[in-house]
Amino acid sequence: MSITREDLFRAGRLIQWGFQPRSRPMQSDEYGDLIRDYLERGEFREAVEELADGLGLYVLDVSEHGIVMTPQEDSVFLLKASDFRPGYGRADDRLLDGLVQVAIAATVYPRARDLEEDVNRPRPPLTVDEVEELLRGLCARFTEEAAAAPDPRWGDDEAGLHEAWRVYDARISARETRDDRQASNTTRRIIEYGLERLRDYGCFVETKLGDRAAWQPTRRYNVLVQELAASRLFEEVQRVLERNTAFLED
Repeated sequence: MSITREDLFRAGRLIQWGFQPRSRPMQSDEYGDLIRDYLERGEFREAVEELADGLGLYVLDVSEHGIVMTPQEDSVFLLKASDFRPGYGRADDRLLDGLVQVAIAATVYPRARDLEEDVNRPRPPLTVDEVEELLRGLCARFTEEAAAAPDPRWGDDEAGLHEAWRVYDARISARETRDDRQASNTTRRIIEYGLERLRDYGCFVETKLGDRAAWQPTRRYNVLVQELAASRLFEEVQRVLERNTAFLED
């Protein structure tokens, strides 16, 4: 059976739903019908994937939970640092935004074997304190490595990571403003902002652990982190973490 003009229109509609990550197929009859068509009709699935490829997008996952896409390297949909934090021009802060995103992923998936688990399996919620603790621990380990090898030869990813931890190590953890909010340039606020943005992209939902604010990873986030796991930067962070199992169990 050939692809029809209606298939192409509906393929575009499904991709459009993919840009609304907080929407769910169970909340929309159209979205739910499109997901069923993708899962049950090979020609419609082909139309969606070809159209996505032409737009510079990879279709990572399609399930009853929705469609998950990610931009290709040359895609116009590729998220820029200015998109993530509009109006925030300092290079150091953009560097820390990237480091925090890798640290959040490493907090959710502290061991390489965790990445082999089913994306449908819920991951435990995390707190800002946990991400801060992990990053301060990384800073301590990189300081030890730098002392042992004062003139190391690093690749681009490793050099970027070590520059990021130096900037992070120099930042204070918390400082309240006159209106009792966390100052924007503290590490805890940068982590909190990173989690808020991930919530906006449908990757986390806010919850509670006792009386503390916490963040629950969604299935969408699980799918995306498996894609991130192929990056050398994430592998480097996990390498440092796995060198000290006791630290992970604290």
